[in-house]
Amino acid sequence: MSSHLLISTMRPMEDLELETYNIDIVSGEDYLLCMKLPLTLPYVYEILGYEKRHFISFLDEFMEYGDAVEVYEYWDGKKVLPESINVPKEARTINLLQLTYKDEYGEYQLNKKNWLNELETRTVVSNRSVTTFSKY
Repeated sequence: MSSHLLISTMRPMEDLELETYNIDIVSGEDYLLCMKLPLTLPYVYEILGYEKRHFISFLDEFMEYGDAVEVYEYWDGKKVLPESINVPKEARTINLLQLTYKDEYGEYQLNKKNWLNELETRTVVSNRSVTTFSKY
């Protein structure tokens, strides 16, 4: 089995400079056709070359005020519905404007100077639930 990092966005990702983030983005529409995914936003992409710090930095720069991005880890070979359908309480919300991290245990304020380092130590991608990044 292999994993695929899928994101859904409110607006299309076009003409992005990705070299500084060491990631590639390809269409993820095929996953929507093959599997019922828990993503709700209209544009779906697969992230190749995922490294947590670079991915979070990319989202922080890509997202504009009012944006939301959903992130989900899909595993090939599963013949059942994604686990996140069954475990919605484990969903996370990360607000990149307010610098907050919210999970089933509570909401945490991230340090304004060290927020990226703090997020590196937390779960931001899971096959059990959707993580929603927001910027509002």
